[in-house]
Amino acid sequence: MVELRTPGGDRALISPEGAQLLSWQAGGREQLYWSALSPATPGRAVRGGVPVCFPQFSDRGPLQKHGFVRVNRWDVVETTGDMVRLAFDPRLAPAAWPHPFALGLTVRLGEGWIEVGLEATNTGTEDLRFTAALHTYLAVPDVRQARVEGLQGCDYEDALDGLRVKREQAPAITFDGELDRVYRNVPASLALQDGATRRITQAGFVDTVVWNPGPAKAAALGDMPPGDWLRMVCIEAAVAAAPVRLAPGRSWSGSQRIALNPA
Repeated sequence: MVELRTPGGDRALISPEGAQLLSWQAGGREQLYWSALSPATPGRAVRGGVPVCFPQFSDRGPLQKHGFVRVNRWDVVETTGDMVRLAFDPRLAPAAWPHPFALGLTVRLGEGWIEVGLEATNTGTEDLRFTAALHTYLAVPDVRQARVEGLQGCDYEDALDGLRVKREQAPAITFDGELDRVYRNVPASLALQDGATRRITQAGFVDTVVWNPGPAKAAALGDMPPGDWLRMVCIEAAVAAAPVRLAPGRSWSGSQRIALNPA
């Protein structure tokens, strides 16, 4: 594990396995969800923290769900007290992905905020197409009391209704069971309200995924206690509705920043 700290006592843990941010402690509590039934194990993504989905989001392509970088070990390139930079070894890519690329991830920690940045470069001679996401699991006391603000008026793909495209009419998204949506062309800033406020901003990522498994799916997952659907919500910075297309030699970058605000 790589540990980051701030002078004020905020703390983050990053695993080179999958370059996964596993823990962020700020404001007197843990801000990320991590399932007690999902230990950090080589070759397997943890159910929690911030798994990195690349070069495929979910099952939108021929690769394993959410791609292969989250189940391989990354190299730690640089680390300071409040920053770590990791790089994926493209030689670990499967034969089903024969496209040359470079991929890096940077985590920065500040007082009351954390930022995760992903950068991809096309090192080949043909166009590179990919989808990606930072699959952020946020901890909440009770998801039934939580709401996500800032997506009113956005179109979304509803995975619970055959990916049918709908428009968000509500001023805030609330949770009383399973929810799985890809919001398209979202604003740069959202808010998660759950008794306190977390401001979530993203750049480069044009979509946001909002997901909670609900009680039935949580019970079927196997790596999550059934009741833990109440303790988490995923708000994922993503490029999922349409793939990024990179010309040879070009780079793309995206980031997600989460900051605490007073209640």
